[in-house]
Amino acid sequence: MAPKGRFELRRWERRMNGTSDRGSPAEGEGAGPDPSQAGSTKNVAGTSVFTGIGQLCETVVRLSGVDGAAIALLTRSSRVRDLVYATDATAQQIDELQFTLGEGPCLDAYHDDNNQLLPDLTDASANGRWPVFIGEALDIGVRSVFAFPVVEGGNPLGVLELYRRTPGALAVDELNAALTIAATAAFTVRQNWDAYLANTDHATGADAAAENLSEAQVDSPGAFSRSQVYLASGMAAVQLGVPAGDALDRLRAYSYQHGRSIKDVSDDVVARRLNLRDEADLEDT
Repeated sequence: MAPKGRFELRRWERRMNGTSDRGSPAEGEGAGPDPSQAGSTKNVAGTSVFTGIGQLCETVVRLSGVDGAAIALLTRSSRVRDLVYATDATAQQIDELQFTLGEGPCLDAYHDDNNQLLPDLTDASANGRWPVFIGEALDIGVRSVFAFPVVEGGNPLGVLELYRRTPGALAVDELNAALTIAATAAFTVRQNWDAYLANTDHATGADAAAENLSEAQVDSPGAFSRSQVYLASGMAAVQLGVPAGDALDRLRAYSYQHGRSIKDVSDDVVARRLNLRDEADLEDT
């Protein structure tokens, strides 16, 4: 691919630092409906960037003998992490746990550009690296996790996450299948992005195209989108008088302390049913 396209893809990733991304699970599959079926033209354009990702997740489950899979996209700061697709509720929960806690094998796979293979979560070495995540994952019945970086042209885009309800390493053919799917996911996102840019009417190119995608994600959030979370963190930043990144950390902490989904907490903040300033005042008394 031409270097220009790769540069444009990185520019789009930088756009994620102010918004979130969203994918389109295949109709009737995964942990939620196909967001591309919404009526908005912008919404369809946005989800087309991730066309085929759901099918790749379903395929890797069959080929690698795991119980579920997900693909998440991240930015280098890891402040923005959005789930593109999950094959089931547990795969979605594993991703949300790591987003909420700020630790886990998928984050390390992304940062270190290295596979994280955990055939048994009860192993002491795994617990020493991510003690909170491991405990939470075991509580929801997960016994093994395998994370593979999704990399295009040397640039990390996200992570392929696999899990099993039983302990055990991946066989050689299963491991190769997972590696192939991770590489294919990166290629698919890149191809879709290039096709989207080729069909956009925006004269200003990649920046305008990325802005259009960002607007689509806020206007019509998909089944896995965390756009509401980032909107809530902005509102919480105003409530608390802190930077948005610190406000996001407060949302994560509140979610974990109260045993609630960060999406549900964010919905309450956006609907003004929850004010983190009031919660902070209660803690100080």
